[in-house]
Amino acid sequence: MTDPFQSKPAWQGAPPPPPPGAMPAAPMFTNTGSKAPRPAVAIGAALLTFGGVLMIVGSFLSWFEIDGETFNGFSKGGENGDGTKDGPVFAVLGGLALSFGLVQLAARKVLALGIIGIVVAAFDLLAAIADLSDVNDLVDLGKAFGADVSAGPGLYVVILGAAVAIAGAIATIAKRRIWAPTT
Repeated sequence: MTDPFQSKPAWQGAPPPPPPGAMPAAPMFTNTGSKAPRPAVAIGAALLTFGGVLMIVGSFLSWFEIDGETFNGFSKGGENGDGTKDGPVFAVLGGLALSFGLVQLAARKVLALGIIGIVVAAFDLLAAIADLSDVNDLVDLGKAFGADVSAGPGLYVVILGAAVAIAGAIATIAKRRIWAPTT
């Protein structure tokens, strides 16, 4: 009886080598040391571009109206007309999202621009939500004092654009390289 724990020589446990002249089995995928080409990300890039356009348009639309006077993201506020204006910030962030989407369509630089696009659009979304909260507070305060105050569509469009841009950036990041099988 032989001991099952006794070690065997290496030549007894290894499979036999292929016969001379026989080709080894081809690998399923060939890796030439380069990366597979990036897939087209047309849908994600289009969403990112469209979201950027919405952010820009929302900056120019009416944000609120007080006693017949309309204010948007570029209107001067405050007592002396020197208040802060968030419209230019939203327009610049929308322009960045727009340019990221166009570059993704043209150059297929997906990962880096997708991550930056998420950050830019998320910052825009949070700032727009904060501004919308301020506008809603202004509307409530104005109505409490009997003023004719209403919120406009501008900030809602900015928020929608930021959400669409985030969705587009996530869609472009989710698209991965695919190695083509060799036959």
